[in-house]
Amino acid sequence: MNRFLRFFPIISLAMLFALWYLISIIVGSEFLFPSPSAVFADLGKFFLSEDFFPSLFGSLYRIALSFSAALILAFLFAMLAYKSIIAQKLLQPFVLLSRSTPTMSLIFICLIWFSSYISPMVVSFAVLFPLLYSAFSGALFGVDEKLIEMTVAYGFSRANAIKNLYIPLVAKTAYPQVAGALSFNVKLIIAGEAWAQTAKSLGRVMYKANVNLETARLFAATIVALALSFGLELILNGIRKLSEKIRYAKINKYN
Repeated sequence: MNRFLRFFPIISLAMLFALWYLISIIVGSEFLFPSPSAVFADLGKFFLSEDFFPSLFGSLYRIALSFSAALILAFLFAMLAYKSIIAQKLLQPFVLLSRSTPTMSLIFICLIWFSSYISPMVVSFAVLFPLLYSAFSGALFGVDEKLIEMTVAYGFSRANAIKNLYIPLVAKTAYPQVAGALSFNVKLIIAGEAWAQTAKSLGRVMYKANVNLETARLFAATIVALALSFGLELILNGIRKLSEKIRYAKINKYN
């Protein structure tokens, strides 16, 4: 039964393509709803064009940079808030403000203040930081007090406690939110690129396809964005599993 379950994603994907093909036949217009064959033909042309890799890696760079900055700073500030009630109270209004500000407002403000190259990353950071901060804070405040007492009893330094206790436990607890934030980040960056018309980006490719009424190209660029998001989640999951294996190997070594 478990072996059969592995084929469920493939079956689901096949059903999705069948539905896509059926809708394209019913609509009967490649302009309104292009068929899978038309989209993948355009995807091939896009892949062979000189714009493909600069657009892909340009977006990937902005996605990685904004996500890494939000991830690291959110964890550091969550640790600060966890250790200090004053810091927690000071950070609370800023986090609430960032969480409540409409994304479109952030995009328009950033377009005024920053260049088209930087503004998508600023928007993404402003949206992701409060989400990741809340996830890390919840995980930190959920750490078992007995484990904390054990680190004190064994004379762990602050750096060792963070490395061997807080980071592994927080990573395990907050992983679903972090993975969701990564996928959300891909959407934010590409949307910001489209609004800012950032050069060498998937967002600009989508914007040009929309302006030129190239629906198949728009679908093709969307498939690339979906593949990018899926690939990044696989990498993140791989990093998580590898870090867990290394951690358990160290534990077994000293047992």
